[in-house]
Amino acid sequence: MKTLFNPWFILGCITWVVVYTTRKFGHAIPFINGYIDDAFAIPVIANLTLCYMRVVVIRSNYYVLSPWKVTFIVAYVGLVFEVLLPLLSKRYTGDWIDALLYVIGGLFFYFEMNKPLVSQKA
Repeated sequence: MKTLFNPWFILGCITWVVVYTTRKFGHAIPFINGYIDDAFAIPVIANLTLCYMRVVVIRSNYYVLSPWKVTFIVAYVGLVFEVLLPLLSKRYTGDWIDALLYVIGGLFFYFEMNKPLVSQKA
């Protein structure tokens, strides 16, 4: 569960709450609403996946997601949100900048957040 206390994960979740709240009240903040939430999407999703794998499947705090798993998450989210949903609904629009931000978020997650948890015993 310590995986959920990663400061980047918490910041991503707070960003999502701000975006959601400002949209609900009709005062969306353009840059944050349009791009920052997309940049945090993959780190948040991948961190939740990492937590699930550590707690339920592998049961080890030393487990990290492989590059292939992170690539799959990026590709899946990109295809669903930037290709499939825009084809199925007029409510969604595909944007190559969002897809690029998913890739950047995936790289950020892999190199910055995807680390084994080390106990702090001295």
